[in-house]
Amino acid sequence: MARKTSALENLVLISQIGISMMVPIGIGLYIGKWLDDRLETGPIFLFIFIIIGVVSAFMSLFKITQSSSESKKRK
Repeated sequence: MARKTSALENLVLISQIGISMMVPIGIGLYIGKWLDDRLETGPIFLFIFIIIGVVSAFMSLFKITQSSSESKKRK
């Protein structure tokens, strides 16, 4: 039973990592595109907000891996 639980925990972790990587980048893409359309600028805001989204995604990834490794050390 412990092996099945471990597999499910790993699946949840992989899903959480994928979602936490894509959502901030997608939001940055949307906000940047919206601002560029609204202000009639080139793709400057698109690039700025995509970079912000990528940085946010990697910070989130770091926090997830830290908490996962701490919880595995406790077990």
